[in-house]
Formats: sequence, structure tokens, C-alpha cells
Amino acid sequence: MTGLIRENNDSQDNDSLLVAAALTGKGGALEKLVRRHQDWIYNIAFKMIMDHEDARDITQEILIKFITHLASFQPEKAAFRTWLYRIVVNHVLNMKKKKFETRIHDFDAYVSILDKLPDDRMESQPEAELLAEELKTGCMMGMVLCLKRSDRMVFLLGAVFGLKDDEGAELMEITRENFRQKLSRSRKMVFHYMNGVCGHVNPQNPCRCINKVKTLAGMGMLDANILRFHRPEGKKIKEMIDQQRLRFEETYYRAFLSRFRDQPFYDGPDMLQWLRGIMQQDDFKGIFSVPKD
Repeated sequence: MTGLIRENNDSQDNDSLLVAAALTGKGGALEKLVRRHQDWIYNIAFKMIMDHEDARDITQEILIKFITHLASFQPEKAAFRTWLYRIVVNHVLNMKKKKFETRIHDFDAYVSILDKLPDDRMESQPEAELLAEELKTGCMMGMVLCLKRSDRMVFLLGAVFGLKDDEGAELMEITRENFRQKLSRSRKMVFHYMNGVCGHVNPQNPCRCINKVKTLAGMGMLDANILRFHRPEGKKIKEMIDQQRLRFEETYYRAFLSRFRDQPFYDGPDMLQWLRGIMQQDDFKGIFSVPKD
């Protein structure tokens, strides 16, 4: 799992030690595991469904599954990260459809909406540029949301987060060939539609985010004081993944995919206070041999 959670070489050993300690009732070890993985879980969830509130709920649901099934982890069969992120992938692929998935699910309809937005320049240049970045990030996420879930997950794992085909296949529980096929199909579809409309991907296209912000702000869909997607001072995805493998990508897609890796890597909500609360419940105390009050 070298594409996720770039750390030192013994981080996987640390995970195994923390799991062993957590199963003996050491809450501090469980907290360290949650702290280490919560942001990646949150980012996978958010980039799949494009809503922070839903992503927080999904992260909590996944952490509950992770905690309640921790005793079933068998280190001789799989690395901890593989085991954990397989839980993440299965949960996200099988959960109930979320609100933005019901609104954005068709490439042609999505592109049609973009085409119909009138151009109208905003006078305030600093605010316009900020909102243009907000719109660009959100619009790109919307394009990915048009993929069906399994293809969307493969696109995020392989094209955005940089997992190799063997790693992605293991998480998706499919063959390496199937993973490569899904990745190729999803990448071509997103590129095809973005290349046909987006001026950032293809300079010959007239669509520019900077020309759409005034219209969308007037509709109440953009607000410089409430940024849902853009994080000017935050980390980028490309800072969180292993860059060495990216040299092996097809040159044709490199510039296109780099725009996705320039998107924010979000700081997820701190789940430790929530974790401490549920650990006080009798059911969870029993799981980790914590003495009842």
C-alpha cells in the first residue's frame, strides 16, 4: 500500500504493534491507529461523494466497522493497511446512494449544464480568482462523480492516488487485468468529456471558470466565505502520494491527471473525541477488554 499514507518503511510494523496493543485494551494505541488513517479514509469518502457532511458520517461508519472487526485481523494473511482499506472500499461501494450521486450521474447532462452557464466576469479580481479555483475543483469532482461507483473508485485509487494495479486489484477484490481495464476506461471517459468542454484541459475550449463565477455566485452556489472544495493553504494530493511511480504513466494523460493531484488533500474531522465517547459504551468496552465503570 505504498500509494497511501507515505511514511517511513517501518510504518506497517508500527500498525501491527498498535493493533496488538489496542486488542489488549490500550485505548491510546487505538487512537493512534485512528489518527494515522482517518484523513485518508475521509478523503476517499469525500472524493467519492463530494459532500463534507456525508463524508464525515461515512468516516465514522467505517471506523466503527474497523474497531468492531479489529480482532478478526490476521497479519499472516494481509497487511493491516490492505485489510483496513478493503473495509473502506467495500463500505463505500455498497453504501446507500448519497445526495450528490442522485444529482450528478450523467456526463452528457453534466456537460450540458456547464455549456448553458452564461459568461459574466466578476469585477472583484481577488475574489473572482478564489471562486474560480473553488469552481474548478468542484467541477472536476463533478466529472468524476459521473462515473459509476466502481469505476469512480478505481479512478481515484489508480489515477489520482497512484496505487499500482496489484494494490488496487487487492482492494477492489478483482483481478489485476480487470483493474487495469476499469482504470483505462474511467480515465478515458473523464478525459474525453473534460477535453471536450474544459478550457483548463484543452485551451481551445471557451469554457473558463473565471467567467462563470459571477453567475454561480448570484445563484448562491459559490461563496468566498464558505469554500467547500478549494483549500488555498492546505496540502495537495500530490504531496501525500509516492511521486516516484508517476514517471511510468502514459505521457498522454500526465498533464491531465496532474490537475487532479493538484486538488486539496483535506484534513478530516478529528475523530478522537468521538472515539473516546463510544469507547465508554459497554459494547465497545467488551470488545477491548476495558473494565466497566
